[in-house]
Amino acid sequence: MWRFIGLRYSLDRYSDHLLAFLSRLSTAGLVLGVALLIVVLSVMNGFDREMRERILSLVPHVTIMPWSAEEDWNALAKTVQRHPGVASVSPFLELQAMLVKGRALEPALVYGVSAAHESKTAGLQRFVDLNRLAVADDNVLPVILGSGLAETLGVEEGDRLNLLLPASAASADSVRFQRVQLVQVLRSGTEVDQRLVLMDLYAAKALSAQTVAIGLRLSLEDVFAARAVAWELRNNIGYHYQFNDWTSQLGNLYQAIQMSRKLVVIMLLAVVAVAVFNIVSTLVMVVHEKESDIAILRSLGAPPAQIVYSFMLYGAVIGAIGVAMGGGLGALLSLFITDLVAALELLLGIQFLQSDVYPISYLPSDLRWPDVLTVCGVSYGICLVATLYPAWRASKVQPAEVLSYR
Repeated sequence: MWRFIGLRYSLDRYSDHLLAFLSRLSTAGLVLGVALLIVVLSVMNGFDREMRERILSLVPHVTIMPWSAEEDWNALAKTVQRHPGVASVSPFLELQAMLVKGRALEPALVYGVSAAHESKTAGLQRFVDLNRLAVADDNVLPVILGSGLAETLGVEEGDRLNLLLPASAASADSVRFQRVQLVQVLRSGTEVDQRLVLMDLYAAKALSAQTVAIGLRLSLEDVFAARAVAWELRNNIGYHYQFNDWTSQLGNLYQAIQMSRKLVVIMLLAVVAVAVFNIVSTLVMVVHEKESDIAILRSLGAPPAQIVYSFMLYGAVIGAIGVAMGGGLGALLSLFITDLVAALELLLGIQFLQSDVYPISYLPSDLRWPDVLTVCGVSYGICLVATLYPAWRASKVQPAEVLSYR
């Protein structure tokens, strides 16, 4: 019987139009709060996923750079590969240069890589074909440019441009020019696209005039063990090498993403709490409107506990409707938020995220159902707690006082 009364109240149309409006408004606030919380969690999860799977697949987890340019990187690679935490090892060479196309002049980071070794990893090979860097003409070297750098210079595949490098100490010239040809554009959607130039390892070594050492890029089984692996390798192979790991370059960014996720969750839970307080005020007004009904029930012998139960059930139904609708809306938006934002950018002709400012150039989303269930469960729990006070108020209605004025 008491379940029927609670459900009857929750499905009843209010005679007071203001009360009906406030009820719908509080439910809508709960729906939006839950939906926004799920969407923001999905976006933060998307940033976390892209950080781990896309950005950290392009950035070396650990780099080892010999202090001497004469160091044999093959022997060093064999030693490093024995570490159980190392998934793959590939040589690289890094040069600072300038790219010149007509009047356009842009700084660039030239990376000499070996296609044979890079093929063992899932990093650069996911986005470009490194075999196209094979040198066919010593006078014109093939290169791969990041999409941002190519757009800034206004070049496309097949175009030729000049690479400006500092001259060696033995040369009388201050700079050297090398003619290069763009064979492919790297489109990773990350900040790497803004200044990276890929070139064959030994072609880059020749351009360095033998003054730059060939180092090693390490891909690890566990990217979050980079600092520990670098420390262990330093102790094993000695201190004649310079060690760096991704946390020194991107660690603060990753921590910022995690911190932002926590802060946003707290703020949006506050939004959900505000919506729940609106439900409380609605229930208090319902109790006031139904005082005569409550008084009649009490006169017929209904105990206070049953009155509390009926109004808690009433609030629980409203909360369940709001949480269910919010969870469904949030999940739906999370699945399509990336495409929706891309369509909005195309419609407005602007790009909200630029890879030269942000780590990636698009809004990622990663919907995780445990997060959806957690958000819905916590929100519904808050709704149930919020019904206690109005239900207690309902149980304190005195039949004699109410019915004496009817």
